[in-house]
Amino acid sequence: MPMLGDSWTRSALFDGAIGTELYNRGLFINRNYEEANLVSPGLVSDIHRDYRNAGAEILTTNSWGASRPRLRQFGLEERVGEINLQAARLAKDVAGKDLRVAGSIGPLGQHIEAIGSMSFGQARSHFREQAGALVEGGVDCAILETFTRVEEVEAAVLAIKDVDNTLPIFACIAVDEEGLLPGSVSLETAIDRIIATGVDVMGFNCHLGPLQMLEIVKKIKHRISVPIIVEPNAGLPRDVDGRMMYMSNPEYFATFTKRFLEEGVRFVGGCCGTTPRHSKAMAQAMRHHRALAQGSTIELVTRLDSPVLEEKPRLPFAEKSRWSAKLARGEKVYTIELLPPLGSDPAKLLAGARKALDAGLDAVNLPDGPRASSRMSALVSATLVEQKVGIETIAHFTCRDRNLIGMQADLLGMQGIGLRNVLLVTGDPPKLGDYPDATGVFDIDSIGLVKIAQRLNGGFDIGGKPLSCASSLSLGVGVNPLAANFEEELRRFERKLEAGAEWAITQPVFHVPALLRFLERLEKQKTGIPIIIGIWPLTSLRNAQFMATEVPGVEIPDEIMQCFEGASSPEAAREIGIAIAAEMYGSVIDRVQGVQLSAPFGRVDLALRVIGR
Repeated sequence: MPMLGDSWTRSALFDGAIGTELYNRGLFINRNYEEANLVSPGLVSDIHRDYRNAGAEILTTNSWGASRPRLRQFGLEERVGEINLQAARLAKDVAGKDLRVAGSIGPLGQHIEAIGSMSFGQARSHFREQAGALVEGGVDCAILETFTRVEEVEAAVLAIKDVDNTLPIFACIAVDEEGLLPGSVSLETAIDRIIATGVDVMGFNCHLGPLQMLEIVKKIKHRISVPIIVEPNAGLPRDVDGRMMYMSNPEYFATFTKRFLEEGVRFVGGCCGTTPRHSKAMAQAMRHHRALAQGSTIELVTRLDSPVLEEKPRLPFAEKSRWSAKLARGEKVYTIELLPPLGSDPAKLLAGARKALDAGLDAVNLPDGPRASSRMSALVSATLVEQKVGIETIAHFTCRDRNLIGMQADLLGMQGIGLRNVLLVTGDPPKLGDYPDATGVFDIDSIGLVKIAQRLNGGFDIGGKPLSCASSLSLGVGVNPLAANFEEELRRFERKLEAGAEWAITQPVFHVPALLRFLERLEKQKTGIPIIIGIWPLTSLRNAQFMATEVPGVEIPDEIMQCFEGASSPEAAREIGIAIAAEMYGSVIDRVQGVQLSAPFGRVDLALRVIGR
């Protein structure tokens, strides 16, 4: 029976390769890498420490090849216990109390009967010897890596259970690009047999890069009844000046970390060729995934559906602001997103707002602590822009930094100062940003926030207490047409509309077919809500990779990534990005009511070129 307890229920990041890291750090290839635990313990500890500092949450012992049959090739067979015990202790010392340690066990290097000469009992004995030393060293789980024969996995699992039948067991097999194992056993049969042994986690490692492994997971995940683990290689190695180099970069791995998690994989790590740099990028992607998953489950926790005795007259939508009036008339609207300053000097923001005004845009859009960063208040920034430049603003308003009292106070403050257009969003959780230990309030989510604003527009607070006068805020919400869980995104969007949302702005969209699918669904449902599409002119391949891995809710197709690979210069890359964005704009403007442009790195001029201004 699987032993994975409640403390293992969330996703977690394994570290990357140890063998190739030892090689990269000067250990000759003709040496036994597991012996390094005894002769170069500081080197092994340094690798563990680098992975810990990079964000790995489960460290793997340097013991993959530390079984008696493999050590015999180096005359080290009598040191099995010593090598494995030291491997566990080195990892545990670095892990401390915060991280877990997985005892790595690899194939024996000899086939079991009837293919080979080793009996099943002998294999079980060899695995038991190795597992016993790892358990004595204090490992928190065992991980079987790079196995290709089912009978060998079965022997290893039985051996581990002989030693400790409560130790969680992760089992990884290595398949080829077609998802095949050596011999006549099908992948489906192999998975069924391995899960039947009682392993806690099942998955794949080695042999494949992220893309190929993702395709295997998609095809077979329905067959795996336990949590899934993947540890791909950093692509296929190439000979570079006599050294075998793995070419998949950390940003590439971060992209696929997100994709693995979206497919339901719980544990992700790296195999051959991956480094602490890969782990750092993967840790950030996993952190984003967790934060967004947490944010998507926030529910309303107060009585916002209770009726009020008598509402005050509501101001018609068309009279709330110039922005609302244009939307009400069915005219196209154009806005540009500018970030509030990192410091207290608004000069750059105001200069950008003046360019937007001169170009005839309708509003400036001001995010509220985007990606959980600390910037000048969006409400203060919006006030400065409207007072000093004269263009209307759309102030983002998040649930992250305010409790219910503060939300009402700030919304009423917006009304009092003269701000009218507000985009109500849940907000990126603190774990996304530079202050992951900051407290995220999240008394409610964006659905509840719309309900609060609508109630204030009716002249009552959330407790039903009448206000001296009703507010007249124009209420917008966000929506992501490319959400991984499309049906859930639509369900939440419908709830926002039911709560009183009056218009919506999408996440930056880079995939026109997905946007059209979303719009077709809205047309069938006859929502009638104005949709403003987000368009972001990318400036380089690196910018595209950053957007895909670091900005929540953004998906960038591979074909767009490929467009930037041949750019001859930064200027050429910017032109490619503007051309892609302009083509997207032309493809969808007749289907939406407006556009929100993003100004990459504050370059308002680049954004305006997308719409020909």
